[in-house]
Order: sequence, then structure tokens, then C-alpha cells
Amino acid sequence: MITASYWSFGVAFFSYLVAALLYGAGLIGARQVAGRQVAAAVGDGSTPRRFEHAFDWAYRLMILGTLSHAVGILLRWQGAGHWPTSNMYEFIGFMAFTTMVAFHVIYYLYRLPVIGVLTAPLAVIIFAYAYVFPHEVKPLIPALQSYWLTLHVATAAAGEGFFAVAFVTALLYLLRTRDQDESKWGATFLEGLFWALCTLISFILLSFVLRNLLGMEWQFTDAQGVVRSTYHLPPLIGPAGTKVGELGTLPLVVVPDFLKGRNWNTLVYALAVGSALYYLIRATLLGGRPFRVALQGITRNMDAELLDEVSYRAVAIGYPVFTLGALVFAMIWAKEAWGRYWFWDPKETWALIAWLVYSGYLHLRINRHWEGRISAWTAVIGFGVLLFTLVGVNLLIVGLHAYAGGD
Repeated sequence: MITASYWSFGVAFFSYLVAALLYGAGLIGARQVAGRQVAAAVGDGSTPRRFEHAFDWAYRLMILGTLSHAVGILLRWQGAGHWPTSNMYEFIGFMAFTTMVAFHVIYYLYRLPVIGVLTAPLAVIIFAYAYVFPHEVKPLIPALQSYWLTLHVATAAAGEGFFAVAFVTALLYLLRTRDQDESKWGATFLEGLFWALCTLISFILLSFVLRNLLGMEWQFTDAQGVVRSTYHLPPLIGPAGTKVGELGTLPLVVVPDFLKGRNWNTLVYALAVGSALYYLIRATLLGGRPFRVALQGITRNMDAELLDEVSYRAVAIGYPVFTLGALVFAMIWAKEAWGRYWFWDPKETWALIAWLVYSGYLHLRINRHWEGRISAWTAVIGFGVLLFTLVGVNLLIVGLHAYAGGD
């Protein structure tokens, strides 16, 4: 069953990927043929039908991918003997699934196919990130042998799925209204968001290719020969406690004790390659233009107010689910497993920060009527905090949740 689950996950991944390509092809083609019209107009008879079909097929592939993803989760559950969210590979993959489920819910409510233009690529990125981590099935450690595992992790991921859709629609809104009162700082942050996505993609590609495909390893051992740290990228920066040149000519520098963390080496690689990828895409695909300028055209005919409403609805649905999973169920499980409700563990702390951001979003939106760009930016920042919780904390900070990383 485990092998069958991998095949199901593979079908889901490539369905999302092809759907993303079809959305992009339909969007570009519709603009070229129909006087730069955009995907929001698809379905109202104003765009050539061959591009309308591209969107229809993309959505069908999203459905196929989601169903195949669900089958893969059920197969892994049966094969492993426990709910498959016990490590980072399983959790991130499940979050990709909940993102797609959230997309289908929002699509059912609004019938707005253009949301898939960015949701499909985001699901591909999230799903690809799962493959950075070891995917072997292992027996649960004592801390995870509880039914709270399912309640806590599954509901937290479900809430994050809706936050992902809120992020997508907020980003579309920001692109749509870019010329309306955009400050210099707003332009910088919006462009920085695309740079950050390029960095995340680079991190995923580096980790997957060098670790999973090439199997490259550099190991640091202690005096007894016990492996202390394993690197899958050339260790230009060694972990704290090692020596310069310990592995021949590497590392070139060593992390000082006060900067102890997971892997600063990988962070430097990701930033360098991500920056190179960002400028390469700008130079080759975008004609030298910034991302925010080049992509604004895809939103030209979108209804800005509708995008703002969709983003708000996605947050409103995801917030109570995330609150239950990431805070309430998490604290109950912590009390049962570790004897206390709260430890200020890094992932606990950053999950709380994310919750506070979305709490502020809803409070200011409902009571102060904050709408438009400030609301959209809050949704973007909230999802950025979630991404740091999933990527940055796991990469740089060690805590009680370190067992989930599989490193």
C-alpha cells in the first residue's frame, strides 16, 4: 500500500503541475488573441473558446489531482498503521492537499476559475517541498502515539489550506490594484515577495536534486566517530563545534556558538541560488521588468472588490479551523505528552504569531472596516509567517518539534 500511495501522490503532483501550465497557457493565449483580456473573463463569451477549454481542462486536472491525493493519503494511512501526518514529508504533503480542498470550496462558492492560476503553482511548490524530507514510513515515537496527532495536525493543516487560498487571492488583488496608492515600500515588499518565492523554489530544487537524486552527503563526526551532522550541500559553512577544513578543504567557515541552528549552510545556498533564479527569470521571461509589473497584466480585467471578498472569506473559514488545530488541540496534546500546555517552543511561538496576525486581520476588518490593500497585505504577511513556521523554523531553529523534520 505504501508503494501504491507513492504512485497516487505522483499522479496528484503531475496533475497539479499540468493544471498550472494549462492555466498559464490559457491566460497568456487569451490575452494575446482577445486584446490582452484576462482569465477573469473566461466563461462569459468574451474570450476564444479554445482558451476557455484550457481553463476547463485545468480545473478537471485539479479535481483529478485532489482525488488521487486523497487516495494516496488513505493508502499511506492503511500501510503505515497511523494517520500520515507524523513527519514533515507527510504534513507538508497533507497541507498541499488541504490547499486544493480549500480551492474547491472557494471555487464552489464563487465560481471564479482565475483563482486556480496561482493556486495550482502554489500547490506544486508546497507538494514539492514535502519531497525535501525523508519519506520512509517509520514507527511512531512515544510523543506521537496519540489520537491528538490526527486532531491537531489535520485541522491545523486544513486551516492553513484556506490561508493559502486567501494568500493567492490577496496577491492577485495587490497586483490588480498596484497602480492605486502604491508606495515605494509597497512596491519593494511586493517585489520582495516574488524574490522570496524564487528562494523557496531554489531551496526545494537544491535539496531534492542533491539529496534525493544524487544522494550527496557530507558528515561531521565527533571524537568517537558518531555522526553529529549530515549535509546534502557542500558544507561551505560548518555547524557549531566543528573546525575549518575538517573535511579536507571544507568547511571554509564555522557557525559561532551564539548562532547555533539547523543549517545556515543551506540558507546561504538558497539565498544565493534564489537571487540568481529571480534575476534570470526577469531577464529571460519577463523582458527585464519586475515581477509585479509583468504579472499585473493577468489581473487587468479582474474584479478587485470580488478578489478582496474572496480573500476575506477564505480567512474567515480557515481561522476557526486553524485555531482549533494549531492552538486548542495542540495545547491539550502538549499537556498530555509533556505535562504542560505551553513551552514557548519555536513552532508553538510562530504558530501563535500567525494566529495573532489573522486575529488582527479579522478584528480590523470587522470592527474597523479595513478593506482593500491593507487587508490584502495582512493576509500575505500572515501566510508568510506560516511559511517561516514550516520552512525557516525547521531549517534554522531546534525545538521540541525537531523530531518532525526527519533530518
